[in-house]
Amino acid sequence: MMKNFTLVVVLVLIVVFPSSFINSQSLKPAKIMKSVSSDVSEKLTDIEPVPYGLRNKYWKNKLVPNKFEFKNLDENKSSAYVVDPAMQNFFGTDAGEPIIDQNFGGINNNYGIAPPDTHGDVGPDHYFQMVNLGFAIWDKNGTKLYGPVDNITLWSGFPGPWSTTNDGDPVVLYDEYADRWIATQFALPNYPNGPFYELVAVSKTGDPTGAWNRYAFEFDDMPDYPKFGVWPDGYYLTVNQFESGSGNWLGAGVAILDRDGMINGDTEA
Repeated sequence: MMKNFTLVVVLVLIVVFPSSFINSQSLKPAKIMKSVSSDVSEKLTDIEPVPYGLRNKYWKNKLVPNKFEFKNLDENKSSAYVVDPAMQNFFGTDAGEPIIDQNFGGINNNYGIAPPDTHGDVGPDHYFQMVNLGFAIWDKNGTKLYGPVDNITLWSGFPGPWSTTNDGDPVVLYDEYADRWIATQFALPNYPNGPFYELVAVSKTGDPTGAWNRYAFEFDDMPDYPKFGVWPDGYYLTVNQFESGSGNWLGAGVAILDRDGMINGDTEA
């Protein structure tokens, strides 16, 4: 009996030790912070639209040159239409032979910026599309309900250093767990220096043309190319980090936003 008991104890120790070791190596967040500003907007349809059109994106300064010669132009110049050679111009088929119920044109990239960072999502009654610096909303039959307007329209009247920006890298997602929309873009009012901001809006209802809970989150370093995911316990954000001032690459970063708080309009989110 003594030999068997000793063997059991040794085996338990072998199994438990790696688990304890792994738990001791768990990562902790580098920072926990609240939004630096928040409010509730009017209905989107009651907000004065910021006109959709060309913006001078001097801050990009050809940091990422485009081989197809898209140009950063000011508002007084026009941009020649350039066909993107990667654009799909035919419908493919697969083994399932899917049927397309609706197909209609979205908004154009009228900002002279490439890539256009086209992003869109579909809900029960709407399609919401953001293209770099502008957005529009349609019903499921392709009837345009709102826009196109500059993205910053969604944060119009939301005071802060981001008020005069419209810097893009947008994301729009439909949160099917809560019947809400989430729309975001970053703001770089002091580029190349920080602080930098991620503007996030969560719709009050399932209607994206209604009112929105609006938030601004501050980052010490540039949160470039932000991407969001929806999960029941949070809105997950990933970014490419560039050091304030120098622009040196700092690696990828991840943050989790207070989904419940933002859905409920919590100013402490």
